[in-house]
Amino acid sequence: MPPKFGSSAPKCGVCTKSVYAAEASPCTVEGKTFHKSCTLCIDCRKGLDSTSICENEGKLYCKSCYGKKFGPKLFGFGGGGAIAHTE
Repeated sequence: MPPKFGSSAPKCGVCTKSVYAAEASPCTVEGKTFHKSCTLCIDCRKGLDSTSICENEGKLYCKSCYGKKFGPKLFGFGGGGAIAHTE
């Protein structure tokens, strides 16, 4: 029996459907390929490229959302060592 149509194409790391060359994103994370339409931040829905893509537990994030969620506490909010000057 011949293989089913599309079975040799790699699967998208987000939607698990076949990714063909015409619809593939240039971004890859840990060997996973993605559709161009699937490379969006899961939090802010911003489009991702190879310089802004971050991954955690199979979910894609932009650098900003990744830092807020998984970075040091108070990342990007002026906390930690910030000194407030009042008079």
